[in-house]
Amino acid sequence: MGTSRRHEGNSGRSVLRTLFASCFHKRPGQPPPKAPPSEGATETDSGDSSLHSLPVPTIDSNPKPAPQLSIREAPPNTTIKPPDIIMPKAPKKSKSATKKAAPDLSAKGAKSKSKDRSPLKYFSAHDGASSAKQQEADARKKQLEAIFDNFETDEDKNDNHDSGDPALGADSSMRYLEAVGANPADYSLLVVCEIVKATTIGEITKEGFVEGWSEVIQTLDASVKPDLATQKRYVQSRMKQVSHDPAYYKKLYQYAFVVGKTNKAMAMDTACAMWEMLFDAGIGHEWKTANVNWLESWSEYLQEKFYVPPPNPDAAEEGKWTRTVSKDLWNQTLVFVNKTLEDESLGFWSEEQAWPGIIDDFVVWCREKGIVAPKAKDDMDVDE
Repeated sequence: MGTSRRHEGNSGRSVLRTLFASCFHKRPGQPPPKAPPSEGATETDSGDSSLHSLPVPTIDSNPKPAPQLSIREAPPNTTIKPPDIIMPKAPKKSKSATKKAAPDLSAKGAKSKSKDRSPLKYFSAHDGASSAKQQEADARKKQLEAIFDNFETDEDKNDNHDSGDPALGADSSMRYLEAVGANPADYSLLVVCEIVKATTIGEITKEGFVEGWSEVIQTLDASVKPDLATQKRYVQSRMKQVSHDPAYYKKLYQYAFVVGKTNKAMAMDTACAMWEMLFDAGIGHEWKTANVNWLESWSEYLQEKFYVPPPNPDAAEEGKWTRTVSKDLWNQTLVFVNKTLEDESLGFWSEEQAWPGIIDDFVVWCREKGIVAPKAKDDMDVDE
C-alpha cells in the first residue's frame, strides 16, 4: 500500500510539472516541452534519452532594447491612498426565517412586561390580606381582654402586682365558670380550664384566657363574635362532647393531671376527687360493672393502704396521705378502668405485665376481699 501511494504522488507531481511547462515556457512553432524528469531521476542519468532530445536555446547577439513604459509620477507632497476595499454584504434574511421577534429592550417594553409579574404587586396583595387578618386578630384580642378585665377585681390586681401577670383568683374564676355555665364541683371545671390553658385550679391567667379563646374562635365561623354568649355556647357543646367522644374524654382525663399536679406528682386526695368527677355516670363514664362498683372499691383500697387518719377524730386536723400519684400511675389507671369494664373477673391481669405496683396490689386486694372470684388453679398452672 505504501508503494502505490508513492507512485500516485509522483504521477501527480509530474502532471503539475507538465502543466507548469506548457503554460509558462511555450515557444512559437514548437510543441510544448515534455515533463521534467521525475524525482527518481538525476541530472547525470545517461539512461534518460529525453535529455539529449531537448532543443538547445540560441542567444541573439544583438538583443533589442526593452520597450520603455511610461511612468506616471505623482505631484510632490501628495500621499498615495490605497484603493478602497469593498467587502461583500451579507445577504438579508427573509421575514419568514426569523419567526421570533427580537426582545424589546426599551424601557417601554420592560415596563409592559413587569405589569403582571411585579414582585411589589404580588407582595402588596399578600400584605394586604395578612394586614386584614392582623386587624381582625387585634380586634378579637381587645374584645377578649375586655371580657377578662370585667371579671378581674382589685384584689386580683393587688395579688398579681409583684409578678405583673394579670390573673383571676379563686373567687373571680368561680364567677367566670358560672357565667359560662360550668360547675366548679364537676367535670365541667376541667372543660373550661382546658380551654383557657389554666395550669392550676383556681387561677386563670389573662394570657391563657386570650390565647385559648382566640384559638377557639378561629376554628368557628368567621362571623362569630368572641363575646360571653359565644363562650357559653361553646362550653356547653364541649360538655356534651365528653360523653360520646372517647378521644376528647381521654384528652380531658390526661389534662386533669396537668392542672391538678403539684410539681411532678398529684396529691392523693386531689386524685381521688378528680377520679370521682371523671368516673361519673352523669357523663357516661361510670366505673362500674354488673357485679362490682369499681370506683367505690378503688377508693376504699387507697384509704386503707395510704391514708393516715388524724389522732383525734374530733379535732379539726385532717388525715395525711403517704402516697402521691405519678403521671404514669394516673394514665395507667384509665387503661385499667377500660380493661375492668370489659372483663370484671380481672382475667386480663398478669403479674408479668408492666402494671404499676399500686394496681397489682389492688388486684390482689380485690381477690382477698372477695370482690372478684379468686383465680382458678387451672389458670394459674397455665400462666406458670
